[in-house]
Amino acid sequence: AGWQGGLPFHYHVGPGPTVAHLKVHREHGAQGTHTIWDTFGMIRGAVYPNEWVVVGGHRDAWSPGAADDVSGSVTVLEAARAFGQMARAGVRPARTLIFATWDAEEWGLIGSTEFVEEMADSLRAHVVAYINEDDITQGPRFGGGGSPSLKRLVREATRVVPDPTGPGSVYDVWLKRMKGDTTRLTLGNLGGGSDFAGFYHHLGIPAAGVGFGGPSGIYHSVYDSFDWMNRFGDPGWREHQAAARLVAVILSRLANARVVPLDYVEWGTEMTRLVSQLDSAIAKRGWSVSTGGLKDALGRFTASARTFAAVRDSVLVGGAQRPWERVNAALMQVERRFTRPEGLASDSWFKSLQFASDVDNGYATLAFPTVAEAARYADAATTERELADAVARLDQSRAALEQ
Repeated sequence: AGWQGGLPFHYHVGPGPTVAHLKVHREHGAQGTHTIWDTFGMIRGAVYPNEWVVVGGHRDAWSPGAADDVSGSVTVLEAARAFGQMARAGVRPARTLIFATWDAEEWGLIGSTEFVEEMADSLRAHVVAYINEDDITQGPRFGGGGSPSLKRLVREATRVVPDPTGPGSVYDVWLKRMKGDTTRLTLGNLGGGSDFAGFYHHLGIPAAGVGFGGPSGIYHSVYDSFDWMNRFGDPGWREHQAAARLVAVILSRLANARVVPLDYVEWGTEMTRLVSQLDSAIAKRGWSVSTGGLKDALGRFTASARTFAAVRDSVLVGGAQRPWERVNAALMQVERRFTRPEGLASDSWFKSLQFASDVDNGYATLAFPTVAEAARYADAATTERELADAVARLDQSRAALEQ
């Protein structure tokens, strides 16, 4: 009964007398290869030109692509226009801003992946953070995700941008929807399926994305059109405006803060909570493997992060001058050091040890992926080795904070 539709006949599937004929056109050989194009715009930083903040969204689509991903790519373009107008007026960001649109995302993140692989050394050396905008306006409800180190920045940005439905800011409406419980103002972790993967999972560069969602049902279909967006997805185009403003605020703060606004207290706290997922997986196996060493390493990391944050805030409030380039260069190493060259056993392209795309579900997020996959597919000895490796690399990340 739940499958019956609204037209005046009984909905059913076979058996029946009808034969369906499907005409297929395919491209193969030389016709199956096409040139793709990434596009870039840059505003060179006035103070720290060698520190880059990158924002991108993919330009290709399976269909008209109004939500996926015209909404994201026009958000990138609108943010670029705003910063471009300021630059022409003589107000340039402290750090370099790079605005990208990616091609062939729908074919396997090809445009962004080719760029990241070709430019890997430069990106490792210069990029502070990457902001990804993909399929971001499908309803009135704010949502987002990213590295735990960027979640505080995202939440703070929601406080200064008017909500598309109002009244009040995006934060106000978000908090009201959560019945005033600030602990429910959660942001997701990045799994797979979009162009952040090269920056975040391959190079260990902090990444995040924001947008507005709701029930739609038009994903990757011909109905993802201008008409659908204009009538149902975002009537009045208010979500698009709010998304572009959020991105502009996030970029501005990343580009202009003297100390890059990466919150490693939140990073350490959230990663500590996620160890419980490993405990559950190990318990299901009946093994006597302990995650105590990883919890201890995360405790040391979070303590160092708190010390760093206190000293940073004291220095900034006091107005003292410091060699900020050296401070930021060390901060940029924290998540990069929580990677390993050989990557995951299931897919060596994924280098980060904090999150990865679940091999069983390309969109889903897997925390501590080397350990989680060992617990899922391997044995107790492999799981213990992966835990020890994660601890050693986490201590290297902590050393960057202490530096």
